[in-house]
Amino acid sequence: MGDSSMSDEFELLVDRQALCGVGPLWMPAIDCVYWIDFLRRELHTYHRDSGIDDVRVLPGTVTALGATRHGQLIAAAGNGFARVHLGRSALEPVVQVRNGDRMGVGACDPAGRFVAGSLTYDRKLRASALYVLEGARARLLVDGVTAAGGLAWSPDGSRMYLVDTRSIWVYDYDVDRARAVSGRQWVVCTESEGSPEGIAVDAEGCVWVAMHWTGRIHRYAPSGDLETVLWAPTRRITSLAFGGSRLEEMYVTSACYGYDEPALLADPYAGSLLRFRPGVVGLPPAPWQGI
Repeated sequence: MGDSSMSDEFELLVDRQALCGVGPLWMPAIDCVYWIDFLRRELHTYHRDSGIDDVRVLPGTVTALGATRHGQLIAAAGNGFARVHLGRSALEPVVQVRNGDRMGVGACDPAGRFVAGSLTYDRKLRASALYVLEGARARLLVDGVTAAGGLAWSPDGSRMYLVDTRSIWVYDYDVDRARAVSGRQWVVCTESEGSPEGIAVDAEGCVWVAMHWTGRIHRYAPSGDLETVLWAPTRRITSLAFGGSRLEEMYVTSACYGYDEPALLADPYAGSLLRFRPGVVGLPPAPWQGI
């Protein structure tokens, strides 16, 4: 890196002040990572071999992506679900949802269904929800969500993890029918630890969490015990995802919204795309099974 302030463990991949980088998605067939700056309506494609980061400006706000094996994209966009047509940087609405002011997190469950959550601008208590996309219909999956920040499943698909405000919830998940029941608080994060946002699950079933505003990356055992704490080179980390040829890498997005010039000088990697090697491998991203 040549920069003594950057931790040896982390690589700076894209030196860019994204207002709010989110939703990294590893694309094994093309050796790329998609990620989004949703406040600028940008879809980024980071090419792992060349290090080039291509940017498309989309006609609407996209906050999460899922992809088929053939590279077709579904998105949480605006206040519902939409297809993304990369060639012409277009969004094709599929269905709107009823709860919340806009969409937030989303991911494919282990069966390849795309699940995404809504939220309200004022983070109104329990006014939002998670939905599963079934054809051209958005079916309510979990009601009474406040501000979903991350979504992931255990390796066997029997547990769904949902970050909501300062807590991580776990649900019993029925992969065959896409039902989430018996939601319970799994981990509660203190203010000094940061604000839990994006999550990823490794092959051992442990949950990695990006802690916004502190730059901490937590790894929790399936029991909920905190096993590992790493420190990213920016306080503003938002999301993370496994990638690389053996899923041995972790890609981390970050944000810089709300920062003035002195704050950016003090936290210069805010908004960048970063990578580190966590020492464990991730789960292959489930391809979206939508047509």
